[in-house]
Amino acid sequence: MNRLTRWKKSLRSTSQKLYHASQDILKWSILAVLVGVSVGFGVAAALKALELAIDYFHFWHQEAYYYLPLVLAISGYSLWRFFPQGLADGTEEIVRATIYKDKSFNFWKMALKQITIFFTLLFQGSAGKEAPAAQMGAYFSSLLSPLFRIDEKERIILIITGTSAGFAVVLGSPIAAGFFALEALFAGKILYRVLVPAFISSFIAYWSMQLLDVEYIYHPVSVGLVPSFWELVNIIKVVIAGLVFGFVAYGVILAMHTADRLAKSAWLHPLLKGLLGGTVLIAVAEYFGQIYLGLGLEVIDLSFEDIELAWYTPLLKIFTTFMTLGFGGSGGFVTPIFFIGATTGNVMAHLLDANVSLFAALGFVSLLSGATNAPIAATILAAELFGIEVAHFAAVTSIISYLISSQKSVFSPEILETIERKFNRHLG
Repeated sequence: MNRLTRWKKSLRSTSQKLYHASQDILKWSILAVLVGVSVGFGVAAALKALELAIDYFHFWHQEAYYYLPLVLAISGYSLWRFFPQGLADGTEEIVRATIYKDKSFNFWKMALKQITIFFTLLFQGSAGKEAPAAQMGAYFSSLLSPLFRIDEKERIILIITGTSAGFAVVLGSPIAAGFFALEALFAGKILYRVLVPAFISSFIAYWSMQLLDVEYIYHPVSVGLVPSFWELVNIIKVVIAGLVFGFVAYGVILAMHTADRLAKSAWLHPLLKGLLGGTVLIAVAEYFGQIYLGLGLEVIDLSFEDIELAWYTPLLKIFTTFMTLGFGGSGGFVTPIFFIGATTGNVMAHLLDANVSLFAALGFVSLLSGATNAPIAATILAAELFGIEVAHFAAVTSIISYLISSQKSVFSPEILETIERKFNRHLG
């Protein structure tokens, strides 16, 4: 009789666990679809509008960068006056504000940040378009929280879900986007309960991006793996390249942290700071060419071709991004990281007599790994954008880059620490 009673209790307990688990999955699947649709179409529409505006504006004003001193001055002064925490990149600050329900952060500050990003990129400031994607993803998902009476613990999951959807639109890689949000912004913990809604929202957002034909980087690379002695030589070259990617990633981290401090410091009035930074950027464009300004997608594409780029190409991109974000401009640094990584890979391929497209792809993802603490996301990104053969090598270079860069990140360590405290308290 006791055995039968224990069996009934065990069966009842197991049934309850299965019921609650299935209920939780169903609930978060529905929420993830709602987040994916709202964030996906919202972010995709904003990025498509940016693409069209840049194409149209630059058709008539090919030297739009001449306006950068004025644009950076107005952008920097506006943020300094009304939203100083949003200067430079600002992604982690906005994610933190949404998680902590910061009452000082509101729609108007969010709108101001997006407007300054739009004009920085429109006038060829060297920054990335992933910042508005992640920021809008976190903000839109936080708006859904009161509608469904989400508690503190579930609010964090909802914001991770929205951030993943935002990254999926700009990366064009839904699986990597889910891991990237967790690795780069949320303590690096891979929690399967969180990944379910993150993946669903990312897939929905990726679908919306495809519907609106948002531009992203996609270069299938054919490596043709053949086990032989020469494959060992290739691995050695990959390890050498991984070391270089790690050192460059560390340089990017130092440059972006310095830019963030400069942007938020009072060493020079924001208007004068913008005028100075814009003037320097004009000088760079006049002397070295316009390729170091703007998003740089054309140069990223060129890096995969059998064309030898100048050795200083990645270094100049670091400098122009530093000047843009440190002197009043707004935007992200992931797109510039892709530029720096792909061009570094191109340079390394010619130095090591290696496959150019392979090494450009390895640099593309390995710089991301080293600069943002996201080796898993970087490896998956390599598989989704470049093919599974590239991912085999990317797993090596991404980990090496991550280790060499001292496991630091371009995102503000102080802000990430506050996000992680909240994250660990509820989900750790």
